[in-house]
Amino acid sequence: MLTLEVRRRPGTGAEMHRIAGPSATVGASSGNEVVVRARGVYGRHLRLLEKDGTYHLDLFRGIAAVQVNGREFNGGAIAPGDRITIGEATITVVDAAPASRPASLAGAPAASSEAALAAPAAAAAPALPATEVEYRGLRLAAYRLCREARLAEDLAIELTDFLDRELPPSEWAVGEFSGTAGFRPLASTFRENPALPPGMVQEIRAGERLARSESVAGVLTLVVEPAREGSGAVGILVRESPRLAARAVLFVEELAQLAGVAFSGLLGRSAEEEAPAASRSVPEPAATAPAPESSPAETVLRSTDDLKKIVETVEREVIDRAMRRVEGNQSRGAQILNISRGSLIAKLKQFEIPDYRYLRRERGRRG
Repeated sequence: MLTLEVRRRPGTGAEMHRIAGPSATVGASSGNEVVVRARGVYGRHLRLLEKDGTYHLDLFRGIAAVQVNGREFNGGAIAPGDRITIGEATITVVDAAPASRPASLAGAPAASSEAALAAPAAAAAPALPATEVEYRGLRLAAYRLCREARLAEDLAIELTDFLDRELPPSEWAVGEFSGTAGFRPLASTFRENPALPPGMVQEIRAGERLARSESVAGVLTLVVEPAREGSGAVGILVRESPRLAARAVLFVEELAQLAGVAFSGLLGRSAEEEAPAASRSVPEPAATAPAPESSPAETVLRSTDDLKKIVETVEREVIDRAMRRVEGNQSRGAQILNISRGSLIAKLKQFEIPDYRYLRRERGRRG
């Protein structure tokens, strides 16, 4: 049995993983036997494989060398006591007994240990939220993550972890998008770095905020929040399998917008903190450019912890975005938002959302 002690960051608590089989994969994706979500860890990073009674470490293709006991390591035999460093994460080999060893030597059947470890993981993936109340809880949890993060990379890791836990069984990546470099993930649960179809990139470059591509491997959806001062455009990429409901895509679009607010502040602050104090110039009051107008969500995030205000602000923005997308069709809007048409009509009046049916008339005139 292979026993590993995993620490996601220096100074954090240890997680114990016991693998009874002859091999195990390690990476950030939820499909690995050992899931390690930390900066510098790819979706599928390495494989630990038993060969002739000894465990060997093999890197997946395209992965740079890791460090074992402080030295660069491209693969080979490992032994108890070895310390494997991947980015910020540290994996210590506690025991590397061959899988063929009788279970009685360990003092307990291997199957029962495996079942005890797998039980929490099996119960941790709830079904896709289907009610307005459940989505409200998701929105509030996402707001909290974005408010409490200190670094953009940490926020990306927390968001991918959150999405992977709350909206399984999809793969997620959070990062930045630029017209020249394309999408650059800061954190990902993909088993391999996904190659974006050129058509998706062209759609985003043309000004679209959501692009989709269907293939035999699943449906790729890229949601991009436009760049703000001090940051690049923030993007969330999801591979849906099976295909997520339309309301879940709306939630992802909303989350990308929320993350855009947080990434803007985080990246702007980190750049200012890294600059030497002598190089910082204080502009004259007369030459100070007017501050960009804050969005309603950003204003609420900065001004209050009142849950009622936060929920009302988020609900209004999500309903407004949905009705604009369906061009004022209330039946389709209610279906996407997963509420009754009567509830939608009441909320349209409550939040004074414009009648977007004029978009259909304009489209008809142009056609």
